Amino acid sequence: MKKIDKKLFHTALIVRGTGILSAAIFLSACSSSPVPNYYSLTAQVSPLANSKVTVIEVLPVGLPDRINRAPIVIQDVTGKSQILDNERWTSTLGTELRDNLSAGLQQKLGAVDRYNSGMVGGKISYRIATDFSRFDIVNSTNQANEKVEVSVAWIVKRNDPTITLDQNSNQNQQLACRMSFNQAVASNNKQIQHVVSTANSALNRVVDAMALSIISLDAKKSARIDGVTCT
Repeated sequence: MKKIDKKLFHTALIVRGTGILSAAIFLSACSSSPVPNYYSLTAQVSPLANSKVTVIEVLPVGLPDRINRAPIVIQDVTGKSQILDNERWTSTLGTELRDNLSAGLQQKLGAVDRYNSGMVGGKISYRIATDFSRFDIVNSTNQANEKVEVSVAWIVKRNDPTITLDQNSNQNQQLACRMSFNQAVASNNKQIQHVVSTANSALNRVVDAMALSIISLDAKKSARIDGVTCT
């Protein structure tokens, strides 16, 4: 009877030791997992002195599903995508773009975005619907060719509560614009911080063009903006 108890005791020790070892390996694996880095787009623009626009409404942007995610996506020249799980936007890229378009236009125009403010009607406002068909970070074996490729279209619609709906009410009330460009990464160092900085510069360029298109619609003049087609 004592021999059986001794065997059971040794078996229990082995099982217990195996469990402790497994737990130690699991904790070691968890502690060695890399901590993600988080980045935000930040609109940095200069105010327009001639802006008379006071209210805007920036709608959520359209963005392809392949890049509308929190992990940063890098493409190579062949179109192959690499998802960087440990290099992430603070929110999805679509949200980053909308929020910073809003912040940039408010700063540029001296206006308030009523989309999330709860502001009611009564004032002339400009609704901006934006669609990015490309906001791609493209990597290349040649550092000089690393870039952010942007292709964006937007529609600015003027909402004047004092105008009645008649056959002439749509005159000078809407403007459709589009632009495409490549923003080269300034540094030869392929660190992700330089890529994010370049993405910020590309977004600022879009904000500048959008602001000028809104100013043109407000003044009921033709929009003439370098690199932008408006109809």
